[in-house]
Amino acid sequence: MTKSEIIRQAKHYFGKDRRPIKELVLSYEFKGKNYRQWKKEISSIVSNPNEIKFKLFDDVILWIKYNQADQIDWNWIGDLSWTIDILLNQGIDKGFDWDKKLALKCNGTARIMTLFVSDVIPCYTFDCYYMTYNKKGNYYEFGPILKLTGEEKKVLNKIETFLKQKGLEFVDKTFTEKKYKELYSDTNSDGNATLFDVLFTDTNYYTTEIKRFCEKEIIEKNGQQLRWSEYYNSNGTLKRREEFRWSKSGDCLKIVYDNKEQIVNIEVTRKKIGRKKWQKFKLDIIETFKQNEKR
Repeated sequence: MTKSEIIRQAKHYFGKDRRPIKELVLSYEFKGKNYRQWKKEISSIVSNPNEIKFKLFDDVILWIKYNQADQIDWNWIGDLSWTIDILLNQGIDKGFDWDKKLALKCNGTARIMTLFVSDVIPCYTFDCYYMTYNKKGNYYEFGPILKLTGEEKKVLNKIETFLKQKGLEFVDKTFTEKKYKELYSDTNSDGNATLFDVLFTDTNYYTTEIKRFCEKEIIEKNGQQLRWSEYYNSNGTLKRREEFRWSKSGDCLKIVYDNKEQIVNIEVTRKKIGRKKWQKFKLDIIETFKQNEKR
């Protein structure tokens, strides 16, 4: 399949008119046959632990199974794609829930390949990343794998050969990040979604930077809950830090720091203000400063 044909079909199925995607989804049976087939085929190709998921929302599947399709919001259905996680570390016999247990079993760092396979248009892409769990600091770190080992390349080659034999076309990052005003997804309700958003998922993306984040909420002395995330470039230099604090009232304060620990963004989410709920108020420090300088 040519790239132009992939784009044409994407605009047909994932356009503002939801009838094509509705007709397709309503034709699904949801008996687990496709899952079992994927599991059987992947496991026959590589012995590495794997996890396979179909990304359509569970409630959408249940409504269709119980003849309640009129309950479905066809602008909010999840992803019509498969994600297949394959552990690249050698000598591990299972996925251990694909969390810190797996990372610790892999001496602190699990190396993972994720396949993204469209269930609508015959194409796929993949992402290779690592997941580290720091037990002492109680945080996770995710980052891109920049170079595969010889054994890992063999796993990738086997998988790609299999997918191409199934008639699936590989699409790369440059192609899938293209945006089109005619493309709509759950989180792009006004159009201008990327091909990756509609073909695979609009909630995940290729791992392009290093991210650290705390495993669970930290309770501060004043009773507030804190979660933090830090983002680094490929050489390990801090780019930004995000802190989220939840007050006892349910309000949320988000503060973004730059690599010099200077505040650059503030966002307040009020659980309730007046008669409205979950209202957001944002302040971009740099942009506000620039506007003040022009006065």
